[in-house]
Amino acid sequence: MARFETGQQIDPVLRANDWGEHVESMYKMLSFALIIAGVVLIVLGINAIHSFGSDVSRFFTGSPTDKSIWMLIGGIVLCGFGLFSVQQSWKSQ
Repeated sequence: MARFETGQQIDPVLRANDWGEHVESMYKMLSFALIIAGVVLIVLGINAIHSFGSDVSRFFTGSPTDKSIWMLIGGIVLCGFGLFSVQQSWKSQ
């Protein structure tokens, strides 16, 4: 049996189950952080597409800057990973 500083004894099986819940909640927080980061990148990419530099690039090349496109792609990928992770963690319950 494991002991805490207070002298309270805990069943090792119970501690293992509590550890699993902590790991699962950590994965959920990481998933939500990926979704938030993805949304931030998407917003920054949309703002970059409407910037003056992107307008100049679009005038000469016909397409927005690479930076804005990569921000949009990265945001979509991060949101996709985050949503997939959240769905997997909810499915396992």
